Amino acid sequence: MHHHVLLRPWTAIIFLLILGCAYTGLIEFLFLTHQQAMRHDIQQRAEDELALVRYKLEASILADAYAAKSLSMLISVHSQAVSQFWQSVSQQTIEQGKYIRSVSLAPDDVIRYVYPVEENKKAIGTDFRSIPEQWEAVQKARQMEEVVVSGPVKLVQGGTAVIVRSPVFLDPLKNQHYWGSVSIVVDIDKLFSFLNFTDLASHFDIAVMGKDFTEKEGNVFWGKPQVFQHVFVQEMFYFPSGTWQIAIAEKQGNVDSRYSWYQYYLVRIIGYSLFVVLTMSFLTVYRLYKKSNQLSMCDELTQLPNRRFFMDRLSKVFENKKQRGAASGPGFSLLCIDIDKFKLINDQYGHFVGDQVLIECARRIRNAVRDSDCVARIGGDEFLVLLIDGVHSHYIRGVIDRIRHTFELIPIQCEGHSILLEVSIGYTTYMDEMENVSDMIKFADSNMYAEKYQR
Repeated sequence: MHHHVLLRPWTAIIFLLILGCAYTGLIEFLFLTHQQAMRHDIQQRAEDELALVRYKLEASILADAYAAKSLSMLISVHSQAVSQFWQSVSQQTIEQGKYIRSVSLAPDDVIRYVYPVEENKKAIGTDFRSIPEQWEAVQKARQMEEVVVSGPVKLVQGGTAVIVRSPVFLDPLKNQHYWGSVSIVVDIDKLFSFLNFTDLASHFDIAVMGKDFTEKEGNVFWGKPQVFQHVFVQEMFYFPSGTWQIAIAEKQGNVDSRYSWYQYYLVRIIGYSLFVVLTMSFLTVYRLYKKSNQLSMCDELTQLPNRRFFMDRLSKVFENKKQRGAASGPGFSLLCIDIDKFKLINDQYGHFVGDQVLIECARRIRNAVRDSDCVARIGGDEFLVLLIDGVHSHYIRGVIDRIRHTFELIPIQCEGHSILLEVSIGYTTYMDEMENVSDMIKFADSNMYAEKYQR
C-alpha cells in the first residue's frame, strides 16, 4: 500500500542549508574569478599606461640629448662667440624643452655660463673636478665622445635633477681638441608630472630605480624600495649610457579604486539577490505545498482528518501491529459512527443548518476521546474513530456511552432550532486473524448497521 509522504519542515530546512552552502560556495568562487579577471584587466591597463610612460620618457630624454648635442656642435663651430649668442640660444633651448630646468657651459670643465642666471648663480665657477659624482660623468662623456645621461644627482644650486651632458670638441671629426662640456638639467618632478605619474600613484605604489654609465647597482630615487619586493608591473627605460627601472605594486583595495563598488561586487549582488529570490520562491512553493497537503488530508467542513489521512494512519498502525505482534504493545480498536436520519435535518432546516450540525458533531466526538486517538469524517454523516491502545471492552463501552450521551441528551442549538440527534455506533478491536484494514472496517461497519437496524 502506498502512503502519502509529507515533506517535513526539518527536511526543507536541511535542503535550504545544503542549497545555501553550495550556492554560497559557487557565488564566492565566481566572485574570486571575477576579482582575478579585474586584476588581470588592471594589470593589462597598468602595462599599457607604463608602456606609454616609457615612450614619453625615452622621447623626452632623447630630445634633451639631441638638444645637448646640437648645442655642443654649435659651440664647437663658434667657440669664440659664445658670450654673444649664449643667452638667446640657451633661452630657446629651455623654451623648446618642456622639462629643462637650466642649461650650462663648462669650458675646461668649469661652469662659466648658466641660464637662467638668477636661480643658478651658485653654480657659476664650479669646477667639476671638485665634485667626484659629476666629474665621473664629465670624463665618461669625453671618453665616449657621446651624450651621457646621469642622475638623479644633487645640484650645487640645490635640489636633484637628471643631467644630460655632451662633450664639446673644437675638431668635430677628430675629437682631439677638447673644449669642455654642455649640461642640460632636467627637472624630475616636472617630468614625472607630465608622464602621468600622479595618476598612476593614486592607484598604485610606484618606485623608480636608476643605473647609469657606472654600471653600479642603482638606487631608488622615487617611491619606496619595498615596491620592488612586490612588483605588479615593471618596465625598463633605456637612455644614453644608462637605464631606469620603474616598478608598480598594488595598493590595498586597488581594485576598489579603479572600479565602482557595484562593479567590484557585481557577482555577489546578482548572485545573492538571485538566491534570495530562489529562497523566497522555494518557501512560497513549500508553504503552498504544505497547505495543499493539509487540505488533501483534512475535511474542509469539520477540519477533522479525512478518509485519506485516516486510512494512512490506520494502515500504519495495523501493519506495525501485524509485523511486531505483541512486542508492539497493546492493540487498538476502531469505531464506526453514523448520525441517524441526518437527511431529514437537511430537508427540514436546510443545508446550512446541516453543515453547522456536522461541525458540532465533529467537535463532540473529538472531545469524547483522548488526544492520542484519531477522529475522521469519511463522508456525509459518517465518522471513524481509531482508539490507540484501546482494547478493553469496558473502556470502549465508556467511549461509546460518552458519545451517545453528548448526542442524545444534549440538543444542538443552531439558528434558533434545538436539534436532538441519535447515532449508530459499531466497533471492533484488532485480531491477528485480520488480514488487512478492510477486514477491520467491515467488522465495525457491520456492527454499526446491525445496531442501526435494531433501532
